[in-house]
Order: sequence, then C-alpha cells, then structure tokens
Amino acid sequence: MAELLVDISGLSKAFGSRTVVRDVSMRLGAGDLLGLVGANGGGKTTTLRMLAGLVKPDTGSGTVLGAAIRSGRSGRIDQRQIGYMSQKLALYAELTVLENLRFHARVHGLRSDVIGDALARYGLEAVASQRFGVLSGGWARRVQFATSVLHAPLLLLLDEPTAGLDVVTRLALWDWMAQFASAGSAVVVSTHDLAEAERLPQIMLYRDGRASAQTTPGQLIGAAGSPTLEAAVLGQAQP
Repeated sequence: MAELLVDISGLSKAFGSRTVVRDVSMRLGAGDLLGLVGANGGGKTTTLRMLAGLVKPDTGSGTVLGAAIRSGRSGRIDQRQIGYMSQKLALYAELTVLENLRFHARVHGLRSDVIGDALARYGLEAVASQRFGVLSGGWARRVQFATSVLHAPLLLLLDEPTAGLDVVTRLALWDWMAQFASAGSAVVVSTHDLAEAERLPQIMLYRDGRASAQTTPGQLIGAAGSPTLEAAVLGQAQP
C-alpha cells in the first residue's frame, strides 16, 4: 500500500476556553480529493492550518508528509511540499501579478520558466502587469491559486477558494483542483459551495468543531434521506 500523505487521529485544538476542533481524524493518499463542509466556525479553517503546520494541535497524533503533526521526533512538517491558500487574500498588494509570481518562485528556488507556464495555465497574461491590490475578486483568486501551486506541492490545502467568484472562475478552480489530484497530489478544500461539493469523491461534515468520518456525498445524502447534499447538511445542522 502506498504511503499516506496525511494520517492523523484525534486532533483537537482550543484557543483559550473555546475548543474549535474536536477529535478530527483523516487519512489521505496521493490523488485523494477531500472536501470539508459545514457552517462557519465549525473548525474547517483550523484543521487546514494544523495540516499546514501553521497551528500546533493540543491533542492527537499522526503524520503529515511523514512528519509528526505535533512536531515530535520525526521533525517539523515540510512546508516546502505544501500549498496553502487562505480565505483572505494574502499576496503583496503593491506588487504586480508577475512580481508576486517571481517572488514565490524565488522563495521555492524554482526556475523562471515556471512563471510563464503559470501565467498561461491560469489565464493571467492579461493582468500580469497589474498590481495585485487593484484586481477584481475573480482575478485575485486566480493569482492566489497560481502562487499556492507554483511549486507543485504534494499536499494542497485550500480555504474557501471559490467564495464570491463568478461561475467561470469558480468552475475553473474546481477543475484545477481535480487536475492536481489526478497528478498525484492530495487536495483538501474547505467549501460552502455544497452543489459543487456534491461532485467530490469524498467529504467530511463539520459541526461545532467535530467532523464526520470521511464519506462520499452520496452516502451522506442516503443516510440523511435527503435529495441533495445541501438538504442533508441543513438537516444535520438542526438541533
């Protein structure tokens, strides 16, 4: 059996007196595409940040890319092999699109030809000379995605990447995520777009910091006796 890229069990995290993630477990191999769904404040973002090595779990165990998630004897998570796209736009507003891509290429020690490839692949040639801070939401999301995957990460973590986007850009982003999974990366995406999440091969449903086991949208819909994933998730949210 191929080595798992993510193999975690019982992760929990609290900030002060508030526990935001409770007993979350996950196993992902190369090519897996997993959606995290549920209401705001359910723990999805904190889970992504723990997988990225940006937040240390309080309890739990396991590995991400072979390193202990709680920074044990196996060492720290290698963030050079991770692509993390936050929900908030996080690039340099005063730099152009091209300059932001060049900066990330230098950070990862990449050859300059990857920049041209990224501009073409993600349709960014028309805005390459524009400052990131003046871009519309759709273009900004494209650029942020491009910088997140410029180094071809083994693990791609995306926090609400399609929020507020037009249909064309939203569908393009979903297609690019699937392409990365097909190429052998593990992809985890937090999303409110339940219509799109219904097409994912596997999902986890978050509620009050707890997550369901990995399942398929069809299994969750069937268990809830609902016609759609949206109806199933709304049903789970009822007290």
